[in-house]
Amino acid sequence: MTQQQTFGNVSVLLPNGTADIAALVLAPRLQSLEGARIGILDNCKEFADLVLGGVAGVLRRDYKLAEVRFWRKSYLGIPAPFIAEMAAGCDAVINGVGH
Repeated sequence: MTQQQTFGNVSVLLPNGTADIAALVLAPRLQSLEGARIGILDNCKEFADLVLGGVAGVLRRDYKLAEVRFWRKSYLGIPAPFIAEMAAGCDAVINGVGH
């Protein structure tokens, strides 16, 4: 609960409440990349496409993946609108940034 105190003509909000959050369980790790469907999420920062393209190339070269799919956000500061699609169609997702 946020409290408010006034000092002269200035009101100050004091966010001294407790967080109401539940612990989340992480997805289990893949046992192997062989046959895996890998998603790659480009956050649209400069050079992210180059870095993630390189990562995808190494994964394709070194592992027998079933598929590699790319998604690109339109702006870094927003949630990806295709998270449900990625979760349904991928065994693992790499979220990467540029510089």
